[in-house]
Amino acid sequence: MDNNLRLVGIRLSLFFFLVLSFFSIAFFYSLAMPGYFLFDDWPNLSGLSLISDLWSGLSFVSSGIAGPLGRPIALATFAFQADAWDGHPELMLGVNIFIHLSAFIGAFFLAAGLARFYYPKNDVLPWWIGLAVAVIWGLSPFLATTHLMIIQRMTSLSGLFLLCGLAAFVWAHLVDKRHRLWRWLLLFFGLGFGTLLSALSKENGALLPWLALIILWLWIPKEYYLRDRVSRSILLFLMILPAILLFFYLASRIPGILDNSYGPRRYFTPEERLLTQPLILLDYLRYLLFPKPIAVSPFMDHWPQSTGWFDPPSTIFAALFWPVLIGISIWLRKKAPYLLFGVLFFLVAHILESSFIGLEMYFAHRNYIPAFGLYFALVFFLFSVPQKFRRIVFIGLIGYILVFAGVLWQVTSGWNEKHINGEVWLNHNPNSIRGAQFLANRYLDQNDFFGAHHVIKRAVERHPDEPLLNFQLTDNCIHREMDFPETLQNVLNVLSSTPRYNPQVAFELLRISQEKNHSPLCELRDFNVLYSLIDALLSNPIYERRSGTSSMLYLAKAFVSSEINRFDQAVDYFVASFRSRPNIDVAFYGMGLMANIGDYDRVYHFLEEVRTSAPDSRLGREIWMHRLDEFEQIIRESERIDRERLSQGVEVGS
Repeated sequence: MDNNLRLVGIRLSLFFFLVLSFFSIAFFYSLAMPGYFLFDDWPNLSGLSLISDLWSGLSFVSSGIAGPLGRPIALATFAFQADAWDGHPELMLGVNIFIHLSAFIGAFFLAAGLARFYYPKNDVLPWWIGLAVAVIWGLSPFLATTHLMIIQRMTSLSGLFLLCGLAAFVWAHLVDKRHRLWRWLLLFFGLGFGTLLSALSKENGALLPWLALIILWLWIPKEYYLRDRVSRSILLFLMILPAILLFFYLASRIPGILDNSYGPRRYFTPEERLLTQPLILLDYLRYLLFPKPIAVSPFMDHWPQSTGWFDPPSTIFAALFWPVLIGISIWLRKKAPYLLFGVLFFLVAHILESSFIGLEMYFAHRNYIPAFGLYFALVFFLFSVPQKFRRIVFIGLIGYILVFAGVLWQVTSGWNEKHINGEVWLNHNPNSIRGAQFLANRYLDQNDFFGAHHVIKRAVERHPDEPLLNFQLTDNCIHREMDFPETLQNVLNVLSSTPRYNPQVAFELLRISQEKNHSPLCELRDFNVLYSLIDALLSNPIYERRSGTSSMLYLAKAFVSSEINRFDQAVDYFVASFRSRPNIDVAFYGMGLMANIGDYDRVYHFLEEVRTSAPDSRLGREIWMHRLDEFEQIIRESERIDRERLSQGVEVGS
C-alpha cells in the first residue's frame, strides 16, 4: 500500500511539473506580445489582404512560394487569420506560441517513449526523462525566433507534426503485442500522416522517415523490432521507401548545384557553403548548449563565408570536429549509445538546410528539430550517472533549466524594444542587410533621419552592389535634397547593372507603387522617378529573365501608370505581369481596370486567355475557374449597368 501511495504521489508530482512547465513556457513567450511583422512576412503573407471568401482563401493556400511544395498546411493556418494581417501581429504570435506548446507535449511523449526502451520496468523514470528533455527544448532561447518571427510558423508547425509522427512511431514499438491494431494505426498515422502534414507545412518534414530510421537503427533494441507482416509492410512503404526516394532526390540535385553554382542570388559559391556549414553547425551547438540573449536574432543573413580551409582558421577545426565526434561516438556506442544517437539525429535533421542546397547560410530556427536529439542525449546522460552522484547532477540540471528560463525571459521581455534590439542585432552581425534595414526604420520612427541614412549608407559601403540597399537610399532625402539627383543616378546605375539578385527589391517597388503617398520622407521621389527605378531593374537581364520578378515589376509599373492616369498603359502592364507569371489576382486587377475604362471587348478576350492559363492541378484549376466565373458575372452586370447609363445619357465612370 505504501509503495502504491508513493507511486501515485510521484505521478501526481510529474503531472504537476508538466503543467507548470507548460504554463511557464506560455508565460515567457507571452512577454513578447504584441510582437511585430518582419521583412520575410510580407512576401509570403501579403496575399492575406486579398482574402474575402472561401475561394480566395483557397487560392491563397494553393499559391505558396516559400518552398517547392507550397507549404499549404502552414498557409491555411494563416488564411484563417487573414483579418489579423497586417495590423494585429499579436493574434498571429498567439497561434505561434500555441503551436510551440503543442510541440512541447509532442517532445515530451517522444522523449519518454525513447527512454522507456532502456527503462522498461520503471513506470516513472522515462516520464521524468521525457519531462526534462521537453522543458529544456521548450525553453531553449536559441529556438525563440522560430515562434517570435511570424512567418516561421511554417517551421514550428512542421516540427509539431514531425515530433508527433516520431512519437507515434516510437510508441508503436512499445505497444503490447496483443494490441496489433493499435500498433498498425500508430505506425500508419505516425509515418504516413506525420510525414505528409509535416512536409506540407515545410519541406523539412520529408526527413521524418530518415529520423525514424535513425531511431530504429541506433536506439530501439532488437527485441522490440516489429516482425509481423503488416508492421513490416507499413515500415517498408512509409519509412524505408520514402527514405530511399529522398536520398536519390537529394543525390540527383548535387551535380547541378555544384556545376552551375548558385548564380547571382547568393553571395557565396557551393564550395564556400560546404566549407562554412561545419563552422555554423558548431556555432549552433554552442548557443544551443550555452545560450546568450545576443545570439537570439532574426537577422543572420550574410553570415561571413569560409573561402578556404584556413580562411578563417577555425574552418579546418570545424571540418575535423564533426567526423572526430562521430568517430568517438561510434567508439563509445556500447557504453554511451545516447551520444551517437544525439549526434546523428542532430546532423541528419540539418541535412536539407545545412548542406549543399543553396539556402541562406545561417538561421537559428533550423535547429527546432535537430535540438531535440541534442537535448535528449544530454538528459539521458545525466540520468545515467551513478546513484551516488545523481543528487548533484539533478541539482545541476535544475540550475541549467533555470538558466534557460532566465535567458528566454531576457529575450522575450525585451522583444518589443525595437531600437535597442536593432542596435544589438546589427552589432552581432554587422553584415546583415535586413538588420541594417530594421535599424534604419527604428531611427525613422524616432525622426532621426540622419541616423537612418547613415545606417543604410554604411550598409551600402559593405554591399555596394546590393540593389535593395541602394534603392533604399532614395527612401529618405530629408536635408539632402540637393544630393538627390546624384543619388538617384547612382542607384539607377546599380539597379541596371548589378550582378546580385534580390527579389525583395522588386517586391518593395511593388509595395510602394500601391501607396498613394509613397515617399513621405523624400518628395523628390515621385511616381515618375519610381517609374524610372522600375525600368532600370527591368533593363537588368538578371531580373528581366526571371518570370516571378519581372511579373512583380510589370505589376508595379501598372499601379504607377494608374496613379498618373495612364490607364491604357496600366492595362498593358497588368497583362504583361500576368503573362510573365499567371496570377489570377493580377488578372482581376487588369480586367477590373479594362471594365472601368469601358473596354469590355478586351475584358472578355483576356478572360479567355486567363482561363487557358489555369493551374494543372485539379484543385487549383477548380478554384481558378470558380473565381473566374464569379468575376465574369460581376463584369457582365457592370457592363449592363454601364449600357443603361449610356442609354440615359450618363457618362460611364461619372
